[in-house]
Amino acid sequence: MSTDSSIRAVGRRSAAGWLAAIMASAAALSACAPLPPATSQHGAQAQTVAGFSGQSVAPATAASLPRPASGPLPVPAGLVPLMQPEGQQRLMSTAYNQSYWPLSQYFETQRNEAWCSVATSVMALNALGIRRPESSEYPDFPFFSQQDFFRGIDAQVANAAQVSKEGMTLDQLSAALRAFPVEVTKFHASDLTLEQFRDLIRDTTSRRGRFALLNFRRMEIGETGGGHWSPLAAYDAASDSALLLDVARYKYPAVWVPLARLYAGAQAVDSVSHLSRGLLIIGVRAN
Repeated sequence: MSTDSSIRAVGRRSAAGWLAAIMASAAALSACAPLPPATSQHGAQAQTVAGFSGQSVAPATAASLPRPASGPLPVPAGLVPLMQPEGQQRLMSTAYNQSYWPLSQYFETQRNEAWCSVATSVMALNALGIRRPESSEYPDFPFFSQQDFFRGIDAQVANAAQVSKEGMTLDQLSAALRAFPVEVTKFHASDLTLEQFRDLIRDTTSRRGRFALLNFRRMEIGETGGGHWSPLAAYDAASDSALLLDVARYKYPAVWVPLARLYAGAQAVDSVSHLSRGLLIIGVRAN
């Protein structure tokens, strides 16, 4: 069922059916394609995700977070916003924060609700400091932009129209990024143990010139939505959490997420590829 037909069907259902249809539609998407807006009349009561064990969070839990009148959605229990004192303390006290500084300089908000992979990629490309292309947005200043991202990519691999509908899978973004002068290493989470997943993030965030791009499903970390892409900017050993710079900044702020939850989200199977999600490690290509 397409997103449009899902929305039409929702109008004919009860509040419970409406909620189930929304979550089914979200889970079917390969990346961060848009969800229908919630209504205050049928908003579900808030539930916490306390006691999370690293297993998948039930759709009703993720959907139960109420949508405020304006601004981002509430941050689920167990996640720590970067702007809170505890979040800032984690960033400043860890040695695994080297990805944060260049990525934060080029922090992007995804251009539409399905371009999380594009915004994540553009952040990393600019932060790497490699030679930048001419920009249609800023003619006098070379720059990687979401608007121009697909210009040098084979349309059979990825194109703006397709990605606007369904986002990009792990394999697809890995192939698309090879059109740029960067080195890309792909890891499906199903091929990694939690310890290996942690080591990759810890190693990448401990030095500059490499970035970890995470493909995960929001439900497993307690958030509302389906598949998503965002870069990981830091790791804190004391709390065993990683800093997710969420490119859907209209929806959620940058947050520290327990690593077990991120791993569970990356383990979630993509409905398009029928493979697990995972990580891309992107770095400057060796000469």
